[in-house]
Amino acid sequence: MPAVPWTALAACCVLGLAQSKAAEHPCLPCHPREVARFSESAMGRSVSAPAHEPGGAFHHAASDSTIRVFWKNGSLHHAIEEKGLSADYPIVYAIGAGKVGKSYLIELGGHFFQSPASYYTARSEWDVSPGYESEHLLDFSRPITSDCLVCHAGSVKQARDTAELTAISCDRCHGPGENHRLHPYPGTIVNPAKLTGRARDSVCEQCHLEGATVVLNPGHSWWDFRPGEFLEQVETNYVYRTPSGSQTAIAAVSQAEQLRLSACWRGSAGKLWCGTCHDPHGEPVNRKEQMRQICESCHPAGQLAAVHPANADDCVACHMPSRRAVDVSHAAVTDHRITKRPTPAQATPTDSITAWYDPAPELKDRNLGLALFNVARKRQSGADFEESFRLLSKLPELQKDAAVEAAEGYLLLGSGHARAAVGCFQRAVTTHPESGEYWLDLGVARESAGDADAAVEAFRRSIADDPYDYRAYRALSDLYKHTNRSEQAQAVTKEFLRLVPQSILMRFPQ
Repeated sequence: MPAVPWTALAACCVLGLAQSKAAEHPCLPCHPREVARFSESAMGRSVSAPAHEPGGAFHHAASDSTIRVFWKNGSLHHAIEEKGLSADYPIVYAIGAGKVGKSYLIELGGHFFQSPASYYTARSEWDVSPGYESEHLLDFSRPITSDCLVCHAGSVKQARDTAELTAISCDRCHGPGENHRLHPYPGTIVNPAKLTGRARDSVCEQCHLEGATVVLNPGHSWWDFRPGEFLEQVETNYVYRTPSGSQTAIAAVSQAEQLRLSACWRGSAGKLWCGTCHDPHGEPVNRKEQMRQICESCHPAGQLAAVHPANADDCVACHMPSRRAVDVSHAAVTDHRITKRPTPAQATPTDSITAWYDPAPELKDRNLGLALFNVARKRQSGADFEESFRLLSKLPELQKDAAVEAAEGYLLLGSGHARAAVGCFQRAVTTHPESGEYWLDLGVARESAGDADAAVEAFRRSIADDPYDYRAYRALSDLYKHTNRSEQAQAVTKEFLRLVPQSILMRFPQ
């Protein structure tokens, strides 16, 4: 965009506001080039309605099921057939731009759930979605909530029985734009390229630093980060601890970690960052030439010519090759370690975790305890469970928020201390009575402690707060079965099937 006097640009933006109803995008009147390029970028296409997906089918061995993908009446459908049961849902959203692949969502009463079928671009085929590989019974039952959507969607608009997603937009990197549209001057919007250090890197790390786990700071939600802040003001990211300079296995979302291992990053004194090589508004026509010029800004062409073949002009192909992602089947991602000589990535050399950047000192034990708890649940690691409990149990009572109480309750319940666990979960639901998850945990603890009637009450509260989560219905039905109340058990199952009549999990005999 050519240089324009700020007074003229202000007039342009004010005029744009007056014509906002006609504009497709609030930033379009003043930044048409950037908006147009961004809309075609991977971030701008992070969420979409299915449009050109091919049909297909595949067999999933672990569940002995067949998944079919087909178009019917203008809608993309995913269907499962297994163990004499079937389910068929229209797809409402595709998640991902398709560079690696796409996952798909169905909607039930304003709640999103992931389909067990995903499309993998490199192989041009359908296969089971990440995390479903070893499941012995497939269903459309995995809830997709804010912790998943925050890096794949720009916003979630929920009404009583419906929900709508939008793709990532300008505010993800530039912050809220209302003030800038009213006062279009420098300083009223964040430009990540003009930030430095942690504030600059945090803009990219909010979605490109998955690590081992992420822990929200007390009182924060997944949508709270604003460009210009440090990411650790909202959340603490934990990564697997590695010896300095060691190689790690290539995960699908580990670009920030990999870049830190590169000699290029270490030698740049903080100058090298994601924006050095990536324009979020869209890639150039000749990506190979752009990358060669970037490399030559630090490595003179004559120096490179002395150690490279005469026709070597693709820096990325040799020094940042595609590698198989260890956590997503059939996916390959660019190796951001920028190795001098391409070498395979190794397995993570240690299981211990560390904060990418430490939280505030008063949150250090709390957040590490919760991080260890998250990792322990993924890996069923006894040592991590023990260390998590040690850290969380010694926190002062004033620092034990609902997340801490729930984690401590889970740990107590798993070690056979059901009555103590009841107290923890009771305190969690007192603080967050709208959490169906906490009520479900309280119900399990009460049942384990021998208080069936109180457990029924907790399960009912869980159902009321999250009526499309089958787990509370299953827990309540099982409780009725165990207490010889078969009619009530059947009634609970029917109650859920009235909401989700195609549920395979609730129709399959237990």
